[in-house]
Amino acid sequence: MTNEHLDCHQASHEEKCAAFANVYEFWGNDMPLDQYVQWRLNSLHHQRAIWYVGVAGNTVAASLGVFPMFLSVHGDVNPTMFIGAVHTHPDFRKRGYAAELISYAEQDQAAHYDVRWSILFSDINPAYYARMGYQTSDAPNVCIRPADVEGWSTEPLDIASELDEMIAFYDSNHLGQACFIHRPRSYWEFLTAKHSQDQFLWLVDGDQRQGYIHIRNNDGLACLEDFAVADHRESTLEQLARSVALYANLKGISEVHGWFPAITSRDSWLQFSQRQTEITMWKSLTDRSLTSDQAEELTFFRHIDHV
Repeated sequence: MTNEHLDCHQASHEEKCAAFANVYEFWGNDMPLDQYVQWRLNSLHHQRAIWYVGVAGNTVAASLGVFPMFLSVHGDVNPTMFIGAVHTHPDFRKRGYAAELISYAEQDQAAHYDVRWSILFSDINPAYYARMGYQTSDAPNVCIRPADVEGWSTEPLDIASELDEMIAFYDSNHLGQACFIHRPRSYWEFLTAKHSQDQFLWLVDGDQRQGYIHIRNNDGLACLEDFAVADHRESTLEQLARSVALYANLKGISEVHGWFPAITSRDSWLQFSQRQTEITMWKSLTDRSLTSDQAEELTFFRHIDHV
């Protein structure tokens, strides 16, 4: 079959509705279709994205979202695109349309938004995106189970009055890194609004705050969405992991999953595994690339930045 010409462009309102209806097959969340499309249209998360579509004939055949982010590379803050919700309509699969749309979005973002890097989190075989020039960051998943261990205690964090201190911890946590996600204040305000029902907690040693954790608890299974401590030394991360295990033990949480830099541990309550989904992949849109050390630092991404 000869492929129909794919017209790639930023989506109109009607095309966004069609794209959101298309992805319902994978991410419908048990909602009725009409309600699901309206939910995506109204979602703070989805409103942040620029939505691209590839139209074949009169049909939205492929779609994706580009979420604006910033990557700090050796102190230079670079506009960065995070690709999410890549989808091809069932009637148009196996024609290369998704790859064509990704290429168009990369070119459009580089030309009109000065974007330097593209990042995605693959839920499929990463070889698919590797053919487009994306490289894999071998970042692990963590599973922290409740344990009666020595860790920092926790106390509630009030976003309304203490966001500035939270931002300062995140920024200082990354001072030693050459490559990390830079979070403008507007992005912080979006994150805290989106996750307003989650638990934001200070990590406390005596009367001194050592950092924070952000945990989303869903009936005893929790996600470590975000954290910041003094540094990324193994001893500091070990103390952070113990603090999460202690918190889980106190709150009756059976497991805390998330993204966490790999550390050496023989503790049975702390386990790491290679990601099978949400695999971090990156691509340079200029002639500048990441060094191996900088690419390794992508393992320090927080789950809250997943799109």
